[in-house]
Amino acid sequence: PIQTQDLPTAEVPTQESPDSSLVSGELVFWAGGASPFNSSLSERLALAAQTSGKSFEQVENLAAEQVTPSVRVVVATADPAEIQALASLKPEIQFVAVDLPGILSTPNLHVITSQAGTLEQQAFLAGYALALTTEDYRVGALTLANDDAGNRTRDSFITGARYFCGLCNSRYMPVDYYPFTAEVADPNNQAGWQPAADALLAKTVTAMYVQPEISSPELLAYLAARNITIIGVEGQVGLEMAGRVVGLFGSDLIASVEQAVTRLLAGESAASGGSLELRQVNSEIMTDGKFALFNQIREELLSGFIKDRP
Repeated sequence: PIQTQDLPTAEVPTQESPDSSLVSGELVFWAGGASPFNSSLSERLALAAQTSGKSFEQVENLAAEQVTPSVRVVVATADPAEIQALASLKPEIQFVAVDLPGILSTPNLHVITSQAGTLEQQAFLAGYALALTTEDYRVGALTLANDDAGNRTRDSFITGARYFCGLCNSRYMPVDYYPFTAEVADPNNQAGWQPAADALLAKTVTAMYVQPEISSPELLAYLAARNITIIGVEGQVGLEMAGRVVGLFGSDLIASVEQAVTRLLAGESAASGGSLELRQVNSEIMTDGKFALFNQIREELLSGFIKDRP
């Protein structure tokens, strides 16, 4: 009989495949938890990466050992403690935390919330926007008398208007220095708000910011009948009675995140804070060029480079 002998099996050298858990996208979306914004963020961030010529990757979990040197920006809706910990371990990476409670911003961790900015930020930008778009700087604000929020609104409005125009001295008669403010004693009846409105009208104010807490259909209709331009806040009572409206302050969380990411990918700074935007802009009052200038100041204000109080 023919005897057979088992021949040794040749060993084929194998090459280790790269660890599939490594994350290498320049822009990474860490979509942890059950954030209602995950779907919209995924679409908008992928588009932002494509527009910027950067690679995009989405993950549900992310640990320090997974992050490769190519990662530049991480947008996260995951657990706040995990985000904070990873940001401290990876100071070379910029993180954007989206609408998460209990998380603090750091030099490389930017926190963006769905709030439409602070009272002071709204008032500052209202003053700036009205001075930017009003002939001869003839702008003013109506605020509540003997009230902390009213005082803060007044001071920040003045700061914003003067940030644009400095002395704000009108060039044509009657020559005066703007902005002016007037205090409303009682916003619930006409005898309480009309004297304040008339005081601004007597100063030939043609554009006003009405502190949202004192707004009413009657007051805004009174101003509309006198062709007064206003700038408002979404949800403000009486807006349906307003005449000329520059725009409305509101929150656009996704747009604010996208804007922050675009800036960070370009190596620029980004703001933390509320997602304050000027929306429903009237292009007949605020041109594209003025809107671009307004947005530049808005970003600098939200980033903390501009003070919103005297």
